[in-house]
Amino acid sequence: MAAHKFTGEAGAALAFLIGYLAIFSWMLFAFLTHRIKWRSRYSFLFFHVTIRVASQACGLGFGVLGFDNTDLFLAFLILGAEGYFSLVLCSFRFVISWHQHNLASGESWLEPRDKPGSTHNKWRKFFIFLFLGPFAFVIYHDNPMVFFHSALILANTAIVVGGSYLAGADYSQPDDPDTKRRLLISKITRTAGQGVFLAGNALLMIIILVTMRNNRRDGDSRRKKGTVHPTLWLLFIAWFPLIVRGIFGILQASVWSLSYYNPENYRAEGFTPRFTVIEYLLGVLTEWLACLILNMTYVTSRNDPKKKPVAGSDEKLNEVHVTAQRESSTP
Repeated sequence: MAAHKFTGEAGAALAFLIGYLAIFSWMLFAFLTHRIKWRSRYSFLFFHVTIRVASQACGLGFGVLGFDNTDLFLAFLILGAEGYFSLVLCSFRFVISWHQHNLASGESWLEPRDKPGSTHNKWRKFFIFLFLGPFAFVIYHDNPMVFFHSALILANTAIVVGGSYLAGADYSQPDDPDTKRRLLISKITRTAGQGVFLAGNALLMIIILVTMRNNRRDGDSRRKKGTVHPTLWLLFIAWFPLIVRGIFGILQASVWSLSYYNPENYRAEGFTPRFTVIEYLLGVLTEWLACLILNMTYVTSRNDPKKKPVAGSDEKLNEVHVTAQRESSTP
């Protein structure tokens, strides 16, 4: 049996595995001690962290074993793509949650809330979303997140399919017509998918800036005007590593020298030192920083009020009734 070396790639994977395990441990502790709720925006983020822990574990295994275990390499690639997909969705969930907790209406203009117990409507939305995909926006035109979720799922599918299609190419014969066709189709699908993610990141910044402007003008749960809620500042800061990650995704799909599928980016033990630095600096570090900053919103949002009852719910009707009684009894 050949001896395996602990390469620089394995060291980088181990460093970020420790980093993600630290975040994972904090979040699990916060869930178990009820500092944060399972049914909250943090559940989406915890899902991302779990994927990334698994991804880095596979990266560590590949860094040590190299191509003696290609399954670890494929798992590393797939989990890495899903990690970025989940993180983009997380960022939108955090903005929506801020709207619901801090706006006077208790509603987010990105995603109206369903009435409690409206199981029929939830199943109806699920099947419309399943069969119509992005065109579900025609029916749920007042719910932009339905369209955005669909677009991201299609983009993620394009990236995975494009990568899988390229995996069957014979790189020892770059001039072979089949290899050229696979390279072209994969480049188109992966670039298109990454382009949707990048557009989503750009849209996220616009939404954050609009929310910050409205917050400065109208105030929030702190009853202050002329200032911006610290959670929004953190979301604004978290956007920058996300957009770097998005740009890197586009470059990795369209520039051959940055591609996972370029044989020149590998040696017998795994990634070359150059490719390891590029991948972990622009692909992994950016996601870890964004994840860390999103977790920091726990500190800035601890004093935020609870979500208001949904309009039309029994709880909301009772609240209105009590308020009316108080006003009628006031001399």
